[in-house]
Amino acid sequence: MKLETNKYRILETNVLLERFLTYREVFTEYFKTMKIIERGEALRYETYARLTDNYISNIHRFIRLCNSYITKYQLEDSLIAQSLDNYFIDLIDAINCLDTEHNLLDRLSLEASKAKIQSHEAEFMNTINFLVK
Repeated sequence: MKLETNKYRILETNVLLERFLTYREVFTEYFKTMKIIERGEALRYETYARLTDNYISNIHRFIRLCNSYITKYQLEDSLIAQSLDNYFIDLIDAINCLDTEHNLLDRLSLEASKAKIQSHEAEFMNTINFLVK
């Protein structure tokens, strides 16, 4: 039974990692879209307010997925849970680079946020690497 449980845990960990990489690309596309809006090359209805709503919605979906995994394997106080928390905090903080009322982007703040996010992505990858060993 233990071998079967470990097998499923490894499979589910791989699914979590795959989703992490997928959402990583999704969030990268949001940052690219911010720059497109700033340059005025986006469709007329594409605004920072609309982008923010969609971005936050995707973060919430990903948080639910991660929380499900963490709860299932009782990892609430683990390094993986802490690294994901830090990652999500940085993702949410990245929205602060937008002024949705005036449809403006603070490019320096965006670049600083992206650097923090990348740092926590690496931290998560390192913790998940220890998890599957």
